[in-house]
Amino acid sequence: MPRNLEVKARINNLSAAEKVALEIGAIFEGEFFQVDTYFNVKNGRLKLREFDSGFAELIFYHRVEDGFERWSDYEVVKLSDSANLKNLLVKAWGIKVIVEKRRKVYIFKNARIHIDNVSGLGNFIEFEVIYSGDEKQSEDLMKFLINKFALKQEDFIKVSYSDLLLQKQNEK
Repeated sequence: MPRNLEVKARINNLSAAEKVALEIGAIFEGEFFQVDTYFNVKNGRLKLREFDSGFAELIFYHRVEDGFERWSDYEVVKLSDSANLKNLLVKAWGIKVIVEKRRKVYIFKNARIHIDNVSGLGNFIEFEVIYSGDEKQSEDLMKFLINKFALKQEDFIKVSYSDLLLQKQNEK
């Protein structure tokens, strides 16, 4: 199962984050509108990610949510018939929460930099360093990114967007 090291943090200025990404030599991969439908599963997290292009993928992941830097094990399946699969998954497990976001993706070495505007939550940056067999390399690259983007401890989020939305819904 593939693995990555992740961090997520609140940011105020999306343009400033994009500027830093370009300054360090990250390559712009694209801008996407994504709808992530999370399902009520007992183990890990299962979400159907639908892109505005019509492309979709089913993503399962498991991670311990005990710190701001988190290792995540994941699997991704690209889909050709997401509408029917979504209907089936809704019938089987029900919808836990839906996350909608506009995401700009940059690639730097073996890291994905996501600059996100999440509906109902605000602006975030997320780093996913793909594990290449060397934990120290992943951790060093993560530290480099955190420093270059000048992220502060109080900006880090220890949970997923889905958890933040559920917390917000429960506060109402």
